[in-house]
Amino acid sequence: MRRAPSVIIAAAIATGMTLPLAAPAHAATTLKFARFYADQPGADTPYTTARLNREYIQVKNVTKKTISLSGYLIHDRKNYHVYRFPKTFKLGAGKTVTVHTGKGKNTGANLYWGMKSMVWNNTTDTAYLKKGSSTITTCTYKQTPAQKKAKTGYKNC
Repeated sequence: MRRAPSVIIAAAIATGMTLPLAAPAHAATTLKFARFYADQPGADTPYTTARLNREYIQVKNVTKKTISLSGYLIHDRKNYHVYRFPKTFKLGAGKTVTVHTGKGKNTGANLYWGMKSMVWNNTTDTAYLKKGSSTITTCTYKQTPAQKKAKTGYKNC
């Protein structure tokens, strides 16, 4: 019976079949969404900087190395709103950056989209983190009845 795996492999090679291979360890996720605050507390309008900045998405570097986010972007489900990371922005090992919807001064821990209205839908929306055409990670927020009653909602991704 111990010869069975080698017989299967030999048969696969002889017939031109390919066998699935395990993904290499380096293919693991390097970035993920942390907290997705799609429905900031209270009313959305009037749109003030404070209200806009309470709506945010966080990106966490889950590696032990600094990652350059040049070329990365975040967008909503319908691709109406697109945030492009600054070309020089680097996210340290194990660090998290918060991308706020409104305006502010960019730092290593907080970035600002500069929007004049809300980006994320209050009831359901999906955030995508991409580099080029590759999707790195996604997170979907769906409002629960308790969140609807409280008029606020977030998801830990």
